[in-house]
Amino acid sequence: MKIIMSKRLNILLAGVLCSCGMMAQQDTLTVHKKREAIELGRTITYDAQEVTGAISVATNDALSHKNSIKPSNQLFGTIPGLQVLQNAGTVWENGATMYIRGLGTTSSKTPLILVDGFERSIDELSSEEIESVSVLKDAVATALYGIRGANGVVLVKTKRGTMGAPRINFSYEFNMATPKYLPDFVDGYTYANALNEAMKNDGLDPRYSSAELDAFKNQTYPSVYPNVDWMDESLRNMSYGDNVNFSAQGGGKFVRYYTMLNFLDNRGILKPTEETDGYSTQFKYSRLNIRTNLDITVTPTTTVQLNLLGNFSEHNRPGESTGNIFSALYQVPSGAFPVKTDRGIYGGTTTYSNNPVGLIAGRGYARSQTRAMYADMHLKQDLSAILPGWSAGFKVGIDNTASYWDNNTKNFGYEAATIDLTTGEKGYTTLRNEGTLSFSKSVGSVTTHFNLEAYTNYMKQWNKHNLNATLLYSMDKKNSKDQNTGRAFMDIVGSVHYAYDNRYLLDFTMSGSASSILDPDKRWGIFPAVGAGWVLSEEDFMKNDWLNLLKVRASYGISGRADYGVNLFQDIYGSGNSYYFWTTNPSSSSGMKFTQLGIDNMTYEKSHKLNVGIDFRAWNKLSLTLDAFYDHRTDILVAGSGAISQTFGMSVPSINDGVVDNKGVEVALNWDDKLGDFSYHLGGQFTFARNEIINQNEEYRPYDYLKRTGRPIGQIYGYEVVGIYQSQEEIDNREVKQYLGSVRPGDLMFKDQNGDNRVDSYDQVPLGYNSTCPEIYYSFDLGAEYKGFGVYALFQGVGNYSQILNTPSLYRPIVSNNTISTYYWENRWSETNPTGTLPRLTYSGSDNNYSTNSMWVADASYLKLRTLEVYYNFPSRLLKKTGFLGGAKLFARAHDLFSIDNLDLRDPESIGAEHPTMTQYTFGFNLSF
Repeated sequence: MKIIMSKRLNILLAGVLCSCGMMAQQDTLTVHKKREAIELGRTITYDAQEVTGAISVATNDALSHKNSIKPSNQLFGTIPGLQVLQNAGTVWENGATMYIRGLGTTSSKTPLILVDGFERSIDELSSEEIESVSVLKDAVATALYGIRGANGVVLVKTKRGTMGAPRINFSYEFNMATPKYLPDFVDGYTYANALNEAMKNDGLDPRYSSAELDAFKNQTYPSVYPNVDWMDESLRNMSYGDNVNFSAQGGGKFVRYYTMLNFLDNRGILKPTEETDGYSTQFKYSRLNIRTNLDITVTPTTTVQLNLLGNFSEHNRPGESTGNIFSALYQVPSGAFPVKTDRGIYGGTTTYSNNPVGLIAGRGYARSQTRAMYADMHLKQDLSAILPGWSAGFKVGIDNTASYWDNNTKNFGYEAATIDLTTGEKGYTTLRNEGTLSFSKSVGSVTTHFNLEAYTNYMKQWNKHNLNATLLYSMDKKNSKDQNTGRAFMDIVGSVHYAYDNRYLLDFTMSGSASSILDPDKRWGIFPAVGAGWVLSEEDFMKNDWLNLLKVRASYGISGRADYGVNLFQDIYGSGNSYYFWTTNPSSSSGMKFTQLGIDNMTYEKSHKLNVGIDFRAWNKLSLTLDAFYDHRTDILVAGSGAISQTFGMSVPSINDGVVDNKGVEVALNWDDKLGDFSYHLGGQFTFARNEIINQNEEYRPYDYLKRTGRPIGQIYGYEVVGIYQSQEEIDNREVKQYLGSVRPGDLMFKDQNGDNRVDSYDQVPLGYNSTCPEIYYSFDLGAEYKGFGVYALFQGVGNYSQILNTPSLYRPIVSNNTISTYYWENRWSETNPTGTLPRLTYSGSDNNYSTNSMWVADASYLKLRTLEVYYNFPSRLLKKTGFLGGAKLFARAHDLFSIDNLDLRDPESIGAEHPTMTQYTFGFNLSF
């Protein structure tokens, strides 16, 4: 059965194939009833219907709706159980943060990512070269990876050659991106009034006189009393980029090939970058990826795969760091100084030296380059001549990466302008003279990564029995030049899969795994797992034309994690202080001292995973996957201070005493159908994961509500706000006294939790949810096509998620001479605005108001339109007339178009004073020959 649609999207949800997608050429949606294969990595592949583990797969066709410079940013809401969170920064600087099924440990939470079976970053790839992304979530899948599998595994597979005539593809994309949120700060006159009010609230004399306020208001002397919109002076509305891709795929009986060349170039949002002499300070990023994947049939029984990727990138920025530039944009008041004085010199004062425009245009430039070569080979030998079904092989991977920095920086000159308002006489004080460029080149890092796998496999089918057994050895070693960060892993893995009559399924995995990071006596661990499944749809009493698949499955086992720093198990001595020894000629001599006490019996984390799932597919249209999971994590490395005495004069080591429970559910539902020339897809997924700290050697706390144990990882604690003090009389008459700092009218009033009529550190309670990973993660997508015209939309959201609002100037204004947001100014408490919902302004700061409290803990839940694409596929009958085109497509695409959330000033995924998240627009075409 075939359905006309635009790209083929094959999503294998825990062994169930749901097809709903897009192809750049003959864009038809095919609802597959044929048997598909699921890859678990480690050269292990099973029939999809026979998989007992929780495994989800998305192909490139699914991801191509949302192509991104960083492929991790394509994974939002795409794979059940994979929680993807956007990071702030330019579109090329930061990939997404990924978690699998929430948080299971208080230590490192990131999953293991493998590209073509080797540990590599997905963000070093281009979107075009990715064939599929698989996520392994339960024990029967992750136990294969032993001491590195506890946080789940992401498998990335690149494209390969196929037999047939050469297929050549060319695509071009033009990208534009605009900031989603830029804060609105007050003008110079309002800032001056806000500063005076803050100083008055603190009992200080005002900074500006009435005459100076008039000068701000009327802009009579803008060099001294300016009104500068620093965001407008420093940032432009759009960044721009190009993405060009060429690929060829094909081959014959002996050699199949896939080769690709991808080049992208992006220019950032900085505005004053052309004021320099012969160089640019714009944010710029360019990258060239060159890939060749070969499949060679050496003999009828011997095959070799060769993969080679060259990655070359260059990043340009101002001589000042991105963080410092945006800190200045968020902090410098509009009334502090002009961009430049009347004399053409950058403005500044003794209080404010970070002129944002000067930081962008006047600090020189910095440029980094990265060169990487990723090479691997896989040889497989069929040994069926010796024993039918027997094969063996090995894989070798060698990666080399190096980064280089070219820092050409200088100081910009700036001066302060003054004026006598009585006489009108102007004055200028030079605070720093213009510097000259200083040149510095350095090697950032040089890393070598070596991998080796050797395996043997035996497959046998007889009568109604199906057996698949694999034995594997793996070694992984990584070293960085001049850095004591080298580490190595070793695995011995055995896996057996058995199926009877396509109905009764059994998997058993056992791996022995070791890490060089651990104590030599504790390096090895054993990680067993077992999975079982029952395909009810193969039973006679369940067989029906409308029922495609009904399977129940369960798994239990252990995987590990040892992603620690090196040498933590060793006692380390370092240089001590110098001492004088009183001899005839006293002299100073340095000694040695303990700098690190090694962790005794240091071991790895153990993740005890239980998973129960159901796979259902009907009418060749509907698919449903449901999973319930439980992860009991033990031996987590936690602070030892709560369990070991600290009386011997140095920091006590951590200890493997932590325990965390994590449990939840996943649901994925899809529907695909066709009505004449109209075809459509509806889909959605939902993940809920909640964790609880069972033990972390917590220090003694006298009240249960203070205890972190029994709460989720990353739970926020603070004071519960019950109001704002309106007068000194109210402060004096309240029986409860606050001891967090001086309290004045307009300050926050907190609840006394323990009834002792004091508000102090013993009155902090859990507020909101954790600020690391949302407990609820969901998405829904829809696609439709009619005679080549199509549309696709993906909505993605989170729930049970909190963030702390502590951005300077937005929520903590005026303090440290910072500016103030329009939002805070309009909603602050003051004597003339006693109904204000935000605390009074203060110049000196307020430990009371700016403590972590419920005023600043915000609900960070959101629903975003992550992707919207409209496209047109030219009909094949028209393309045939050209004689050379096999497919042509025009498209327009947008990412992060809007967000429904509870925050007034910021994107929930970008709270701080940093480069804003961007809404991206892409226009392009695909041609195939």
